[in-house]
Amino acid sequence: MRLLAGVLLLASTLTGSSDPAAVVDGWKSSPVYVDPAQRSLVPDKDAAELAERVSGHDPAIRIAVVPAAVLQAGDQSAAARAYVDQLVDRQQADGIYLVVFGGAISWGSAVGVDTPIAEILTDELGKHSRSDPVGTLNGVLDQLDVPKASSGPPGWLWPLLIVIVVLIAGGLALRWWKSRPRKDEGPALYRPSYEVLPDEVDTLDERRATAREDVTRFGEELDAADVRLDGVDTGADVQAAMDAYADAGRVVDGEPDDDKLREVRATVEYGRWRLACAQAKVAGTPAPARRAACFFDPSHGTSVTDWMYTPPGGKPREVPVCSGCRDRLSGGSR
Repeated sequence: MRLLAGVLLLASTLTGSSDPAAVVDGWKSSPVYVDPAQRSLVPDKDAAELAERVSGHDPAIRIAVVPAAVLQAGDQSAAARAYVDQLVDRQQADGIYLVVFGGAISWGSAVGVDTPIAEILTDELGKHSRSDPVGTLNGVLDQLDVPKASSGPPGWLWPLLIVIVVLIAGGLALRWWKSRPRKDEGPALYRPSYEVLPDEVDTLDERRATAREDVTRFGEELDAADVRLDGVDTGADVQAAMDAYADAGRVVDGEPDDDKLREVRATVEYGRWRLACAQAKVAGTPAPARRAACFFDPSHGTSVTDWMYTPPGGKPREVPVCSGCRDRLSGGSR
């Protein structure tokens, strides 16, 4: 029995062709195939971790990340279904197939397996930002009860390692906290860091400056937050936020390239989310879903939805926005 699930993420008019044989050939060496043109998964990290997690699983799980350009213009769902059908026909094996088509569609197919892949994929896409295929795929694997990849060290080493890491990270965080720029030592306004498109003509030095400003603003948010490190329920979240701040600070103090700047952005977004979790506990409200920070200003907090936005003189793109920016863009209506 074959169950199919397709979720439209972002309308695309790109057309192109790609040989599914390359994907199937890639599956011979790894259950996770990432097209060389795709940057949503890091092959040596994200793809390797996913491959380690699904290797040897029964039923077999195969994952592919391919460009949205493989989908012909028109019915995106039909094009995605046809492409996955080609992969299944070439592979000629039962199992679960998960395909991410760039930023356009994620599609799942359960072949010869009684698995509600449609419901699982739809549920996970509702939990994660559209720019987070790694989180979506790991969420699907969680619902499929696929064990997380083992890191190797014996279990008795973990308590000792955790204590050592916490002590080192805490010392570094405190050191950075005392030496970080204060509110009156830098510009108060800045634009958030984000992955640029061809119509955006900023330089690497400008992106580095933006990242430093982003980290500085995050430090100010931590300084002003109404939470305490020694809180009964908030200590772990606050410590994680401070660790993220220290990690990002060490990177922007140097001369990071674009890959490192993307890591800084992800680290700061994670830290803001953990801080928001601590603040939710203090307020007695549910913890926020883990999503990217608001595109227009990370200090607005975690985004609540995605919105199509066209910068002046630029190209349309979908960006994560907070509830306030959503209301502003929609004129107050939802």
